[in-house]
Amino acid sequence: TDRLWKLDENQKWELFSHLDSATLGMTNGEQKPKESGTTQESTAKKQKPSTQFFYFSKVKQEVKGSVIYTPKGYGVIQNIATDKNIITVKVNNEIIDFERHEVQNEIPIEFTYVQQGSKRVEKISFPIQSTAKDISDKIINENLEGVYVSRLFYKGKELPQTNENLEKLGITPASKILVVSSLGKFYVVNRFKQVYNGWGFGTNSFEGISFSVSKDCRIAGFGVYTPYQKDKTISGAVRLVQGQSKDGPVVWEGETSCTKNDEENEKIHRVMLDRPAMLKAGEIMSIISEMKGANNGGTVYYGNMGVATVAGDGEATFTFLQCNGPMNQTNVYSGQIPEIYYYA
Repeated sequence: TDRLWKLDENQKWELFSHLDSATLGMTNGEQKPKESGTTQESTAKKQKPSTQFFYFSKVKQEVKGSVIYTPKGYGVIQNIATDKNIITVKVNNEIIDFERHEVQNEIPIEFTYVQQGSKRVEKISFPIQSTAKDISDKIINENLEGVYVSRLFYKGKELPQTNENLEKLGITPASKILVVSSLGKFYVVNRFKQVYNGWGFGTNSFEGISFSVSKDCRIAGFGVYTPYQKDKTISGAVRLVQGQSKDGPVVWEGETSCTKNDEENEKIHRVMLDRPAMLKAGEIMSIISEMKGANNGGTVYYGNMGVATVAGDGEATFTFLQCNGPMNQTNVYSGQIPEIYYYA
């Protein structure tokens, strides 16, 4: 193949192109020394650094007792004779001496990406102790900013996001994984059981709710209540911030407005982000609304009997928390911001 993702000495992904196959088969720290002159310059030009950032904290060099891949399959290192460039490995209950270049502690896997009718093939070299979850995380991290949902298939079955290592999964340098990406439909989680009318916005107040989720999700937007009375308009600033405070680091911000009219029977106005924001499992974000306009002869709907924990679709459970800040009129059990839209 012409392209292969590998970890460099800093455990950062780099994209290598047109590399010598023998060099690719070597483990980190065992690469052939660069040749001087024209050959060295040519090799440097053929390496393209990655724009992806993905780290393995558990990467380690081969030592006695560690797993390594050989021409006969996975085995356990019994001895390393550096002076003879020989590694002794136990494979299938047999002790075999291999030359250093015959074994490897990285497994190159071929990925075929299928998305909206297009197809591309790419190789990624994973450390031998990587797990199924490591593979899934690498692929998902390539599309953090997008709205595509990726599913990985190996040997006709969906690859589970478990801690099984490559050996247990049966993955070898000849393995191929299919990645199918599609534009997912966002889910909706609603935190109130009842809706009433009669909520007004204070001059110096805000509406805010904090939340966390049980799995990694991408937040696509949220809902705000509409005016209750005909031809009344509300407008103002809205934002998504990190943490449980009104003044947390801003993830997204914008302006929105909505008007009640006869044709519309909707009580919730959707505010969608320009691009979904990643929320990691257990981390906290807050939605802040500083809408105005409902005090001048009009009111908006509001929710009541709020629930602190809501099991949403896509196996995502949301936990709602009080957003810290002066003059917050909304809380977990009553107020504004009834819905969150997300991809899981």
